[in-house]
Amino acid sequence: MQLAPSKGVAGIPNAIHSVEFFPALDDYLYVSTKLSNATSSTPATTYLYYTFLFVNAIAFPAFLWLDGYFAAGLAVFVVNLVAVLSLLPRVNTNALRTYYATLFGNRENEIARVELSQEGILYFSDGSHSFWEWHRIVAVEETQESIFFFLEGNGFGVRREGFAYRDDEKLFLAFVSEHVDQAHPDQLSE
Repeated sequence: MQLAPSKGVAGIPNAIHSVEFFPALDDYLYVSTKLSNATSSTPATTYLYYTFLFVNAIAFPAFLWLDGYFAAGLAVFVVNLVAVLSLLPRVNTNALRTYYATLFGNRENEIARVELSQEGILYFSDGSHSFWEWHRIVAVEETQESIFFFLEGNGFGVRREGFAYRDDEKLFLAFVSEHVDQAHPDQLSE
């Protein structure tokens, strides 16, 4: 999609591709989760949490079974299994969603704009802008809803619904791929 570049911003007068979209909290959650999963250190509280889950979900039901309370042990095991597999991930996700909703406020209702040029990516959102040269982009990922750009310790999403046509999206992605590959010739494409 070739739109005129935004006025009043120096440094990217020749935007080649541009897309406007409404940012989503889910994109902030995705970036946050992806970045936190990439960290290698695990705090002691995580080990304590896993120990608690093991004792509560495995050891306590086993103790009840061995003590002759098979039905109670089975009930405790099932309740813990449901909690571990469905409730705890949802609670963590809802807590992050609440955090980002508080942090970013009404940003989902404000249009964001991403412009691509030969020099890099310009991101407009919430009355401000950021510019990243292509060599700063370390990874690009796609999901069904968004295209994600990752930098060292940061990232942002571009909602696919912002593209008027599928061909515009393909041209956008081809341009991104070409420039990221040129900026990082030593890395293999996924």
